[in-house]
Amino acid sequence: MKHFQNIGLILSDENSPEVREVVERTKRILDDNGCRYYEVDNLPYRSTAYPENVMQRLGVCDLLMVFGGDGTFLGIARKVHALNVPLLGVNLGHLGFLVDLDQKAVRENLENILNGEYTRENRFLLSMRINEELMSLAMNDVVIHKTQLSRLIELDVNVNGEYLTSYRADGLIFSTPTGSTAYSLSTGGPIIYPTLPAILIAPICPHTFSHRPIVLPSSSAITIQHHPSMEKPVNVTCDGQELFTLKKEDRLSINSNEFDITLIHPLEYSFFSILKEKLSWGLQPSLQGR
Repeated sequence: MKHFQNIGLILSDENSPEVREVVERTKRILDDNGCRYYEVDNLPYRSTAYPENVMQRLGVCDLLMVFGGDGTFLGIARKVHALNVPLLGVNLGHLGFLVDLDQKAVRENLENILNGEYTRENRFLLSMRINEELMSLAMNDVVIHKTQLSRLIELDVNVNGEYLTSYRADGLIFSTPTGSTAYSLSTGGPIIYPTLPAILIAPICPHTFSHRPIVLPSSSAITIQHHPSMEKPVNVTCDGQELFTLKKEDRLSINSNEFDITLIHPLEYSFFSILKEKLSWGLQPSLQGR
């Protein structure tokens, strides 16, 4: 495996003393291993883009280290996806599905990774367009949801030019396999292995019981429009971080983006181990009180 020498350090916009301590510890490890590094500090990850000079500096890096939680990682992945530089997440949050490098074991894991002992994994993103204009990307999901508390939304969905169905629901989730352990999981959607080429459509509280989650090939071109009976606009969010409005006359398009995100993991990384840890699978029921 390739050895990394030029490292970009990207921090959350919530730059706490705890974050600084981990970053400074990481810098010492990089110095000890003869690496060069470039730090991007205090840039809000929910902004639409990094400045051009920052992107140029990040583009010459071999590896980008992201310090924060899954939300930070999602926001940064959308910004730097086209650089084709692999990402390594250092978990400073709570869940840690994407940022799997434990901050308490940074030295051991990072030194192994710098020396070429790691695994690579590609994840694809969704492109979201309104009236053919690219609005945003999503590593987890694109979600359409109502703007009024009491009314259901009604949407017509086409796949590859063929009418699929009309959904009447609280909302619709269009998820990557990466996002299948996020919002769609709470709707009863399946967990999809993260490297599978698939797009999941999961309705939120559908009015019709037969409207179940459906898994499509990642090559699918999906279009969504208001049902003729619905007049009100709806909201569209990408990874829960960027908000857009879809009006009655608009057409929303979703397809897989041409650029993948490459994730770097420690050698011992296991998706199934993460599932068991984060979802508490396989735990024995408590016998306390018997």
